[in-house]
Amino acid sequence: MKSLYILLAFIIAATLANAQDKKYLKTMESSIPAIFQAENTDALDATANKFDRIGQAESDQWEPYYYSSLSYVFKAFKIDDLQTKDQVLDQALVALGKAATLSENNSEIIALQGFINMIKIGVDPGTRGQTLSPKIVADFSKALKLDPNNPRANLFMGQMLFGTAQFFGTGVGDACALVDKSLVLFESEKPESTIAPSWGLYSANQYKQQCESELTKAESQE
Repeated sequence: MKSLYILLAFIIAATLANAQDKKYLKTMESSIPAIFQAENTDALDATANKFDRIGQAESDQWEPYYYSSLSYVFKAFKIDDLQTKDQVLDQALVALGKAATLSENNSEIIALQGFINMIKIGVDPGTRGQTLSPKIVADFSKALKLDPNNPRANLFMGQMLFGTAQFFGTGVGDACALVDKSLVLFESEKPESTIAPSWGLYSANQYKQQCESELTKAESQE
């Protein structure tokens, strides 16, 4: 009889856990699109706060804090004031730090960390370029080592090399090769789950256009 009670308890616990997992996935699936549909900073604050609440309720899941961070990143793109932009990017890093504590050596988290710091260089290029650039390249390199087929890591590294090439007046061939690779990877990407990161294709296409423009310009000068 005792064995029967143990078996029943196990079945009930497994059923409840499965129901909770389904509820979590459903909540995340319905919340993620709001980031990409947000038209203003207030809407992105709302998505960030919602993901924070989900993260607090699902204390062992890294994705809510990842998307909270991404909400702040998208918010930063909508802000012109550099000091305010920088503060929002700091919020993004704090949220991403929470994700990192829940999922170590995660290619997506590390790639987004490098991307956020890459944006932060733009706030103060003269001061931050020299100090942040090595850290950013290290993050992208680690993200690529962990997952060579991560399209976002390939794209971000391509963006970094593109900006560096333009700053120093060198060729953008290597950078554009990574952008091209990211496009191939975006097209073939099969996310591990319905809530795994899958964004970035729009930006990759934009950088593809910039690459074509720069490469055409370089050919005309030869």
